[in-house]
Amino acid sequence: MSEPKSNDKHMSGDASMYTKPVLRIYDPIALGIVCPVAWKCSRNTMLDFFNDNVREKHLDIGPGSGFFLDRATFPTSNPDIVLADLNELVLETAANRISRYSPRTMVQDALKPLQTEEKFQSIALQNVLHCLPGTMESKATVFDNFLRNLTSNGVLFGCTVLGKNHGLGQLGTWMMEKYNEAGSFNNLEDDLETLEAVLKSRFPRYSVRTRGAVAFFEGWVS
Repeated sequence: MSEPKSNDKHMSGDASMYTKPVLRIYDPIALGIVCPVAWKCSRNTMLDFFNDNVREKHLDIGPGSGFFLDRATFPTSNPDIVLADLNELVLETAANRISRYSPRTMVQDALKPLQTEEKFQSIALQNVLHCLPGTMESKATVFDNFLRNLTSNGVLFGCTVLGKNHGLGQLGTWMMEKYNEAGSFNNLEDDLETLEAVLKSRFPRYSVRTRGAVAFFEGWVS
């Protein structure tokens, strides 16, 4: 398998696993099969949530294959989009997929403050938290890192697969364990209660709900 195009030898979470072969099968396998079968939440449900929150000036942290950005219904025909990821291959893949919008890209660790003072109306963390190392409390650093980059009426949103108290049954539990063993996920102790607590401590207004093992969250700064 080819190596990620990045000068950073240590990538947070599973960034280094997104190689060309992985990105080619991500939509049909990870989103098309694993999400509905193992996590009991379809990619269309995730896309609907994305569309409910994405705004004209948008920052996407960890865009993956670019599936949601490509299928999104933006509130304008000419959105201003910035893609951020540690893996330059991910950035290249997602940027090429939505080249019609002329997105900008930046190499960025989600666990570090954003390298710009630029403000965004929406910031997405779609399927990112379950990949990050550490506890849910330590992963919540990502919220602190990007709060200052939200406009006064901006929304930070995303979804994450919970590894604890998910009630998925034998198949889902087995797949969760295998994903964690492989290093794709780091979420066996992630639960809804802790996610809600870290949101409540940071946002004056927030929302969190679940579909299967997937938690959907939104936070507003005002």
